[in-house]
Amino acid sequence: MLKELIYLGCGIEKKITHKLASLVEEGKKEYEDKDIVDIGIEHLKKRKNQVDKLFSNEMKEFADELGLATKQDIEELKNLLKK
Repeated sequence: MLKELIYLGCGIEKKITHKLASLVEEGKKEYEDKDIVDIGIEHLKKRKNQVDKLFSNEMKEFADELGLATKQDIEELKNLLKK
């Protein structure tokens, strides 16, 4: 179990690193023909959203792989216990 968990963590790290590298490359392409302040503001907003989605999705997959309970699972369990 521990071995699989370590492999899973390494796999997630590599996947995130690869995706972040592609985001950096995409960001470099956006710098052409724009004012530097506009580029900075646009870049920060776009990258924040992309990184938030990336980590959110990766953490969800990680939790699913481990079989961790979700908020919905806990709420359903609470409702069953109330009955």
